[in-house]
Amino acid sequence: MGGTEPASPGGRPDAEVVTPPRLAVIMGRPADASRVCRVDASDRVLRIWAMLASADDELHQASLRPGAVARLQRQLDALVGELDRSLSPALAGELHRLIGREAGTELSADELRVEYATLLSWTIGLVIGILTQLEVASAKTLRAASRPQPATSR
Repeated sequence: MGGTEPASPGGRPDAEVVTPPRLAVIMGRPADASRVCRVDASDRVLRIWAMLASADDELHQASLRPGAVARLQRQLDALVGELDRSLSPALAGELHRLIGREAGTELSADELRVEYATLLSWTIGLVIGILTQLEVASAKTLRAASRPQPATSR
């Protein structure tokens, strides 16, 4: 989980860097326990979702500026790589089956629009799953905190 670490050499010697806790979110309950679907970096998935939504808006313009297709494809390949590092092998495999192409394969503007829309929809599903799991965990924590504690005898 999170903790504190000594400050970097350029920082104040008495300062500590606080690292946030890592949160892995289990997605669903697979019948095959060896195929657990897990998001290891939910914060990264949320940022990627926001970036995909922004790029999707740009892709829906009537015509893309010259060079925009190549730039957006490089961005898409980078985002897929980031997602790949944020997911369990089972979800990463699903991601690659969904994309169905090798990174760097040149796409037309229309193919790029379809791939962005597909990836955005899939990522929205992940975000909904993450938020649902966080809500369930929060509700469990609140219920546990509101239970009366047994009296301790001395």
